[in-house]
Amino acid sequence: MRKSNSIFKTAFVSESGAELTNKDYFAYVEFDDYACYVLASGITDFETSEAAKEAVEHLLLSFEEHPSMSSGTLKRYMKETNERLLNSSHAQRLKASVIMVVTDYEKFRYVAAGNVRLRMYRKGRFLIGSSDMSLADDLIKKGESETPLDRHEERHNLYAYLGKKEMFKPFVSKSYKLDDADIISIYTQGLWEHVDSQEIDEIFADASDDPKESVDLLEDVLLSRQPPNLKSYTIVAIFVNKIYRDPDRERKRQRYIKIALIILVILLIIGIIWYIFNRIRQDKIEEMQTYMERTQTFMDQENFKRAMENAQKALPLARELKLADEEESITDDLLILDAVTQANDFFDKGNYTSAYEYYVKALNYSSITDKVMRDFVQHRVSVLESQLNLEQFMQLGDYVLQQEYFDEAEAMYRRAANLASTIHDKDGFDKAMNAIAGIYAKKAELRKDAEDKLDKKRQDLDQKLEQQRQTALTDALKKGDDLLAAGDIDGAQKAYLDARNLANNPAELPQINAALGQVSQAREKKELEETTSADERKKEFAEATDTETKGDESFAAGDYPAAQMYYLTAIEKFNALVEMDKVKSIQEKFNLARTKSFESRGTKVEAEDTEQRARNFYADKNYEEAKAAATKAKELYEKLGMKLKVQDMDVLLEQITTDAQIAAALK
Repeated sequence: MRKSNSIFKTAFVSESGAELTNKDYFAYVEFDDYACYVLASGITDFETSEAAKEAVEHLLLSFEEHPSMSSGTLKRYMKETNERLLNSSHAQRLKASVIMVVTDYEKFRYVAAGNVRLRMYRKGRFLIGSSDMSLADDLIKKGESETPLDRHEERHNLYAYLGKKEMFKPFVSKSYKLDDADIISIYTQGLWEHVDSQEIDEIFADASDDPKESVDLLEDVLLSRQPPNLKSYTIVAIFVNKIYRDPDRERKRQRYIKIALIILVILLIIGIIWYIFNRIRQDKIEEMQTYMERTQTFMDQENFKRAMENAQKALPLARELKLADEEESITDDLLILDAVTQANDFFDKGNYTSAYEYYVKALNYSSITDKVMRDFVQHRVSVLESQLNLEQFMQLGDYVLQQEYFDEAEAMYRRAANLASTIHDKDGFDKAMNAIAGIYAKKAELRKDAEDKLDKKRQDLDQKLEQQRQTALTDALKKGDDLLAAGDIDGAQKAYLDARNLANNPAELPQINAALGQVSQAREKKELEETTSADERKKEFAEATDTETKGDESFAAGDYPAAQMYYLTAIEKFNALVEMDKVKSIQEKFNLARTKSFESRGTKVEAEDTEQRARNFYADKNYEEAKAAATKAKELYEKLGMKLKVQDMDVLLEQITTDAQIAAALK
């Protein structure tokens, strides 16, 4: 019905220009409810490429199977077609720019990838235009280039096209409403490189209702320019002479208005109900808050029974209103108030033990933050502790005194005395102080016995220590003689010095001083003998250091095998000189050189493979891929420090650039 009640006229021209074959392809289908127009242009360097034809056919087939104007569906058509080109069995990868226009005879939408262009006109004036998905278009929009797009050197450097392997993102336009006499024109680079958009706009501004006249006139303008190396060109004009108008539109509009009014009434009723419900809820919240305020007031007045009554009334309201924070706060207050109320009852009845337990329970609730409540409970606990602990401390003091733990017993009695003084219990205080006096008397008696025993032990110990000193002195002198005879001068000196430290009798010093003199003579003799060997060691140390330096130079030059050889030789030399710190540091250098050697092997293989691929591409005259591979190989050789190979890659890149320029000029 839509197609038969609308008038859409389509005309197009598509020629190969100066190329051997036409790389453009256009086709369209018109159904009862939808129409689809697809124009593609191959962008491969091969004269026989069928990328455009395959792209158009697959897009139209997808549309025929599931006609739709949704942006998601159009994106899916494009991505499926992109995968089809990537997985094509052709020897060379197929690539194409494409634009797809879909309409339901009332509105239209387009999806594009590349530099096939679209321009729409209304009443002879330009209204909508597509953008090229190219680096040139981006540079111009950013203000980084003033060169016109149609002559910009980056106009064919596309970031979106069919046949792109990664990050393929086509552009999908929004849906545009159509009007009678609208014109949609789509065309390829063969036209826009030689005829600017202003000239195209002028032709369509004066168009009749026949698209063929405008298409032919555009072709005449293009050919009149006689451009050299004219690429394939395709010009398509879609004249919307009459759009489809829904006969039920007014009835639908009235029905939508009725539905909207019904929804408005329903929303109004819901709003009134919500207001009443919210008002009732607010009243309950205010009632709950009143009970909570009264609870706090009675707590401040230490009227805990009345406070608990109000809290018990506030709790069900908090639960009904589902106010979790308030419910938790009231529950905490009730726990504390219940414990304090029961404790007060026991306190008034004289049951101090039970009262103490409930007061402590109230203190243990972590939510006690009210200062009045906390001060009241702490005061009651303090009073009860004083009354309960006095006798308990006295009993503990008696028990530890029986075990002769006098300091602990005194501490218990003093705590009892302090408590008795606090609660003004004179008998308890006197009893505790008498117990402390008894401890002091017992301590004095035990101290005298201990001092007598200590004097006897001290005399025995002094005699034993003198015997041990003389034995140690004799042993130290004998040890020094033995070490000196064995040539251990430092050991002998230490032994004689130990003997001198043990001497406390002047008669023992001459023998020790004579022994130390023998040590000095032996040391002078040894130093004279070692002078010659020190020069030899210095020479060997210098040789080992030189070997290490050569290893460092080889490492810096990237010659990791040679570096490993030098480091191993240096390790052997320093090991012979017992320079273990140097051995450890050079071992770390050796390990690093070995790791670098393993890493460079993989990089070298990758560099050689990349170089070979560059030369193969160069031989096949695939200059773009050859240049990319040669650049990559150069980077890998630079990383390896292979300067000669880097120079080879510079030469290869210069050859590739020269031959590419020659090929372009010949074409």
